[in-house]
Amino acid sequence: MKNKFCGVYAALLTPFDKEGRISRTRLKNLVRFLIKKGIDGLYICGGTGEGPSMDVDERKLVVETVREEAGGKVRLITHVGGILNTKNAIDLARHAEKMKLDAVSSIPPIYYKIGFKEIFDYYKRVAESTSLPFLIYYIPGTTGVILSNEDILRLRGIKNIIGLKYTNPDMYILQDLLLKAEGKWIALSGPDEMFLPALTMGVSGSIGSTQNVLPEIFTGIYKNFIAGDIKKAMELQERVTVAVSLLKKYGGMEAWKTALKFRGIDAGCAREPLRKNMTETEENNLYREWKKNFPEFTGA
Repeated sequence: MKNKFCGVYAALLTPFDKEGRISRTRLKNLVRFLIKKGIDGLYICGGTGEGPSMDVDERKLVVETVREEAGGKVRLITHVGGILNTKNAIDLARHAEKMKLDAVSSIPPIYYKIGFKEIFDYYKRVAESTSLPFLIYYIPGTTGVILSNEDILRLRGIKNIIGLKYTNPDMYILQDLLLKAEGKWIALSGPDEMFLPALTMGVSGSIGSTQNVLPEIFTGIYKNFIAGDIKKAMELQERVTVAVSLLKKYGGMEAWKTALKFRGIDAGCAREPLRKNMTETEENNLYREWKKNFPEFTGA
């Protein structure tokens, strides 16, 4: 599984039009761009993809559109969580298997205050509803669900769970978890700005937002790390830090989508309740700073 789910995955952005409808044309263009730039896989309908703001049919449409455009060229993982309904998550997991995706993933149940038993039961029901490999999506800073490594490892008893997407800056907890898993689990790192440190801790790859905008830098980090050129990998990781800091300075999802515009890709709008677009002044200011720091990544 570590060899199968390795490398760089974009936590795929979902383009919406001004009315909040999924733009299939823009979505296909983005998928085509990322494949051309050498991405290894796509993580569909996660937080970056605004999956939690979509209904079940919309999420199925995104999966179908991405699979159609990807055409088997890259690995596809879809996120089925964040909808406060185990039945819907199972429906999406089974749809993923029908569409012949490579894996399924989910955050734990959120909003309601529940215990580990309910979390365990949720993952068991969803993961065992399909034969696809399953990745836990552990992102405590967003979900508010904090689990000990001992509790996370109890999930090893669930069929089809092969590891996790780990979006947490604590690298000690990550390596401790992998060591205690004794090589039976894989992990893909979530924080874009922690990719290289996470590689040194044993992850097989990364899944993140900025991979949409700068796929070449992330694939460069991975390839140089594997080749043993740590100096070059560190130089590229520094550029990721600059990019993430710059994009955070100008907002959230709308900043990442605007940066793609600088690369010749129309990623559409974000969906309400998120802010749809940056203001013209903000976009112009971001463009000036982007061009200064990433001149070779300005233009198609």
